[in-house]
Amino acid sequence: MRLLLATNHLGLGGSESYLLTVAEQLDRLGHEAVVYTPEPEGGVEVARERGIAVIDEAGLDDEYDAALVQDAGVCLEIADRSPHLPQLFVAHSTMFDLQAPPQLDGLVGVVVALNDRVATWMRSHATDLEVVRLRQPIDTVRFAPRGALPEVPSSALLLSNTPHADRLAMLEVACVEAGLQLSRLGGLSGRAGDVRPALADTEIVIGYGRSILEAMAFGRAAYVYDWKGGDGWVTAGSYPAIEANGIAGGASGAIADTAQLAEDLRRYSASMGPVNHDLVMTHHQANVHAQELVALFERLAAPASRTRAPLQEMARLVRLEWRARLEINGLAHENAHLRDLLRESEERVGEARQAAAHEATRVHETRQDFEATASWRLTRPLRALGRMGSRIARLRQRDLG
Repeated sequence: MRLLLATNHLGLGGSESYLLTVAEQLDRLGHEAVVYTPEPEGGVEVARERGIAVIDEAGLDDEYDAALVQDAGVCLEIADRSPHLPQLFVAHSTMFDLQAPPQLDGLVGVVVALNDRVATWMRSHATDLEVVRLRQPIDTVRFAPRGALPEVPSSALLLSNTPHADRLAMLEVACVEAGLQLSRLGGLSGRAGDVRPALADTEIVIGYGRSILEAMAFGRAAYVYDWKGGDGWVTAGSYPAIEANGIAGGASGAIADTAQLAEDLRRYSASMGPVNHDLVMTHHQANVHAQELVALFERLAAPASRTRAPLQEMARLVRLEWRARLEINGLAHENAHLRDLLRESEERVGEARQAAAHEATRVHETRQDFEATASWRLTRPLRALGRMGSRIARLRQRDLG
């Protein structure tokens, strides 16, 4: 199938990350997926680095089998340009009305909701639409564990585009009390097209939504807390309710102050890493999500009978090779960085050993110099008497015992 994936704004947020993940997975399945956005920002560069085609308005006139849209703006624009093109609407939020399908009959064929909370909201709208509940997809090849977590954590990362100043202040104090060094990524702290280097440098990730799932896939401990409150640690027991609510911080109804945050963070366990990874592998694999989308697309419209040209397939295989080489290059850089850190550590250990040996030599020489003095020689009998007295006292103590 030839698929149009559209979003009003292509930046570096959660819904944009979802769209790019889906585009890549559809391409791996052999479907031709292109991305359209009237407001291109940082996500465009990320898309092109991954070999995903990003089109402008002129590309909307091309022929497609179906469209995946994420907001009302592009939904209406595509309906105007291609009235007969089936649309699948992916709903990400209950807060932003523009991220809901327009309340007009015939525009949207199916709505996909990525959690129970959004699904309930979608079913309450006036227009009667089929709502299909799927789960957030995570690329478990790109986001894979980079080693075990330590028994005692030293660092935490707030991975969020929307932290509020008052909650951030609480979190900073809580991390100090829990013995953690807090770093930040996202929003005013700077956004990154690839968050994996930041994930690799921390043990605990704090945030909500896709950032938590990516951290879990990476084998990190994940603590749900952001501008709307928090649900605490993701565990095998807490995961079902947290996921059903969209990892948005309102599943438990708990209210945490600074002291509670600090107490929670002290409950970290190194076993959270493998448990979180297994949860993502069980419920959130991106290739499974793409297969579910393909089934929905096929229901919406019969694909056009196009013969897939050999050069098209060769181009797709080259894209896959390019992505693989990018991953290899990234791992090579990471390996080189780790080797540099290892060498620096070995140098520090060597310097410490040399310093210890030098100190031992200095102590030995000082002792020799002192023992060569006249006062040391003259007081030798007194020291001998002192040692003899200590032995006699020990013998008396033993006899009395």
